[in-house]
Amino acid sequence: MPRKLEAILVGCGAMSAEWIRSAKELGVEICALVDLNVELARGRAAEFRLDAPLFDNLDEAMEKVRAQMLFDCTIPAAHTEIDLKAFANGLHVLEEKPLATNLSDAHRLVDTAKKNNLVHVVVQNRRFNPGLRKIRRLLSDGLIGDITTVNVDFFVPAHFGGFREKMDHILLIDMAIHPFDAVRCLTGADARSVYCEEWNPKGSWWQHGASAHAIFQMDEGIRFTFRGSWCSEGLRTPWDATWRVIGTKGTILWDGLEDIRGEYATKPNGLFYENAAFAPTEEPDPRETRGHLSVMTQFLREITEGLPAETRSADNINSLAMVLGAIESANRGQRVPVPV
Repeated sequence: MPRKLEAILVGCGAMSAEWIRSAKELGVEICALVDLNVELARGRAAEFRLDAPLFDNLDEAMEKVRAQMLFDCTIPAAHTEIDLKAFANGLHVLEEKPLATNLSDAHRLVDTAKKNNLVHVVVQNRRFNPGLRKIRRLLSDGLIGDITTVNVDFFVPAHFGGFREKMDHILLIDMAIHPFDAVRCLTGADARSVYCEEWNPKGSWWQHGASAHAIFQMDEGIRFTFRGSWCSEGLRTPWDATWRVIGTKGTILWDGLEDIRGEYATKPNGLFYENAAFAPTEEPDPRETRGHLSVMTQFLREITEGLPAETRSADNINSLAMVLGAIESANRGQRVPVPV
């Protein structure tokens, strides 16, 4: 690994503290902050004690500072323009999700990164959750047989303010992509078709699409259902939702926090089979359970060692396709193929 890795960070308004903490822990120096609002960039630099020049123009920043990579924290609509500029200047890119706002732009980004031999990774930080990794290990042990169904409930009444509350399809684009990506992580399956209903409930403080229900048909006949809302006050779920994973021999439940438990059928006993309970007994690899830091670790590892990151854009485009398919289904009011 080079002695020093330097990154240009673009989009200070949506930048989370985890980006900076992870960069510092991994030895990445933020060598420039870029935002259309320089005063916002100045405030973030002070907040995180970053001694870096400030720019309101990415082209100028890339011309004046030395960097090997770019951290794209801009709004979704800006991702394609920002990342293509970075690729044209030979920079590897770690970008906030979603990969793009449409599949055409997503393919363009994937193809351009590949053509220029550059690493392009999407921050799907919730894939790197200890609970998710424990479930993946349990599934690999085969206790519940072959996966048939995954049900996810997400109900979090978040009051972010700012640009998110003005976005169309806010739940599907901004949050649902996390469980969509996570179900791909658990099952190893991609989605083939989807039926989705999306609406903005009475009392919603969001502009559009604060609630959605979706049913996906995935590889191997797996069905994945998602029910969610950004505006359901009271009894909220954890950020990682609640999960039920059903197999041919048993079921695993996850409360989205630390409670993971399962049962599998053993032998007949009247109307029902007897069941044996089980729970995780091993802790997952700590390098795979730290959210942003785990994503950034894999990003740097691909740059320096050539080991493909799980959330590289060439794979993550399949998670984005689930979002875009759900949106198309909701707009058309019918089941549609998930785009490829």
